[in-house]
Amino acid sequence: MFDEAFFVALAFAVVVAAFLYLRLPSKLVAALDDRAEQIRKELEQAKKLREDAEVLLAEYEAKRNAAEQQAEQIVADARANAEALAAEAKQKLEDSLERRTQQAEDKIARAEANMVKEVRLAVTSIAVTAAEQVIRDTLSDDQKQALVAANLSEIDSQFQ
Repeated sequence: MFDEAFFVALAFAVVVAAFLYLRLPSKLVAALDDRAEQIRKELEQAKKLREDAEVLLAEYEAKRNAAEQQAEQIVADARANAEALAAEAKQKLEDSLERRTQQAEDKIARAEANMVKEVRLAVTSIAVTAAEQVIRDTLSDDQKQALVAANLSEIDSQFQ
């Protein structure tokens, strides 16, 4: 009757009775339930953190896309502005060249008019000198007096 199996069964019964007396199964179940609840909370927290991270990632993606579009718009605006400035500079250069060409042509025309005037004055001076020389050499004093009187009467009639 008191063989090994009996002692093993007795030891098993004592251990089970001690567990029951100390309420170890309920404590063990409570500890397992607490651990399960802690794991469930950690999983919920991890799920929430993942959702927050996905929202944050979506926001950053949207911001990045907006920044890329803004950068493209800035580049396009800068390109258009540069083209407009180049066209304006080209137009100003053409206007300036046209204005300078016109000024040069006007200056040439004035110089030509001055030269014609100077040539006429020189020709007139030469003609007067030649006429004076001819009158002095070919006319007598009486003829000179008659010529002066005729010219004075002609001038007088022109002014009246």
